[in-house]
Amino acid sequence: MIDKDKIKAVAFDFGGTLDSPFLHWMDIYIHLYTTKLNLPLTKENFRDSYVYAERMMEQLQLVKPEHSLLETQAFKTDLQFKSLIERGVLPDTLENRKGLPLKAAHLVTDYSSDYVAASRTVLDELHRSYTLLLVSNYYGNLKKIVTDLGIVSYFHSITDSMLEGVRKPDPSLWKRAIDRAGFAYEEVLVVGDSMKNDIQPGLSLGCQVVQGCPEGKTGEAGIPFITRLSELPALLSI
Repeated sequence: MIDKDKIKAVAFDFGGTLDSPFLHWMDIYIHLYTTKLNLPLTKENFRDSYVYAERMMEQLQLVKPEHSLLETQAFKTDLQFKSLIERGVLPDTLENRKGLPLKAAHLVTDYSSDYVAASRTVLDELHRSYTLLLVSNYYGNLKKIVTDLGIVSYFHSITDSMLEGVRKPDPSLWKRAIDRAGFAYEEVLVVGDSMKNDIQPGLSLGCQVVQGCPEGKTGEAGIPFITRLSELPALLSI
């Protein structure tokens, strides 16, 4: 249960929480690639390329603080398609090497931007009553991204894993954000889609939590959950 009277701050995850309907981004890529680009992808044949791209994004540190969301996605989709070709999932054609990665980057950028725009209404409502924090595994340019998306003004602080040198599920990423903001852990409500990266670390610190779950799914027993971000203000009685 949530002790609403204690909550003074709400700490949000970004990816999968503010930029999608609580869906894992691998599932979003597959959905867009199959429905919009007509590619023969499944979780089974896409997963390794998705993981490869995520790992290389971190290892190569391609993203700089000034890079936009489209530029960030272009790095990622280029790596994904490179891997899909090398693994024989897609044929090695000029379109698959050059054309489709850029089309894919635009698709996912538009998808993400649309959901952030929808989240803006909720953030606008919440920030009148609470201090809002943003805590995310990202690439060093999270502040640039949320500035471009028009939501930076809602957040008291933005904690980016690349800049901190620590990644979730390590709870110290959440701890740093909360400690810097000066709140007791029980005064902070952690909102995220991932049990591993958001909910469990929040609970380990003594924070209150709400898990974002896709439509038709529920959180683990005893964990408060929502299926739409728009449900959060009502949950907090505001």
